[in-house]
Amino acid sequence: MTRVVLLDLLVERPAFGQGGNAEIMAPFAPAECLLLTPQLDNREAYRSEWESNGINYRRIDAPESIIDLQPDAVICSGSRANVSMWEPWMDDAARVLQQAVSANIPVLGICFGHQLLCKALGGEVERATQRTDSVSPLFSVGMDTLLSPTRKGLFTHQDYVAKLPPGARRIISSKHCENAGMRIAGKPVWGVQFHPEASRTVIDQAHADGDMDDSEFAAFEEEHDGGDLLAAFAKLCMP
Repeated sequence: MTRVVLLDLLVERPAFGQGGNAEIMAPFAPAECLLLTPQLDNREAYRSEWESNGINYRRIDAPESIIDLQPDAVICSGSRANVSMWEPWMDDAARVLQQAVSANIPVLGICFGHQLLCKALGGEVERATQRTDSVSPLFSVGMDTLLSPTRKGLFTHQDYVAKLPPGARRIISSKHCENAGMRIAGKPVWGVQFHPEASRTVIDQAHADGDMDDSEFAAFEEEHDGGDLLAAFAKLCMP
């Protein structure tokens, strides 16, 4: 069975967190998903183990080495925190990503996860003067097996990757974000600034829950094809 380690950094948000995780994991089914929450001082308030749609979820403490878990993939979600405003727990999350990259384990960083991945590998993250909430066209910079089918992305962020880490190449850009997608050369490691997991179901649920205001909801009315990216990544990782 495929095993995925997921840095679950939006655990407090039912739609974008739990719903987003379900969208990320759906193409892997059946699979085991090990959830890491280094941002929490106490994770007892959240479910520790459950099964849904062919995915066995289990919330665990991070090991000294991610390699000990023998994952087929490591994914880092978005977060309400900001890489440009570094917090101590981010050191542990960055270490997980560094270990996975060194071990040639497939990695996908999403939004905050993209920024954290780039920062952990020696890139630079800065803060824009204003936030972006939009569904925007994506422009391919060369061909890539993972990102080339993706044409539109849902963006909601203010931090951005100002400088890619050594060994990374830009593979996707957008009108407002030059480094909207990157890959580490010679490794199965990708980061994307947009949210491929933010499906219509997730957006509608976030709005219904009051976790998204009307202006944000209107900004995300247009469809995107992030699901294709998630399916391509899962296919690449599954043994």
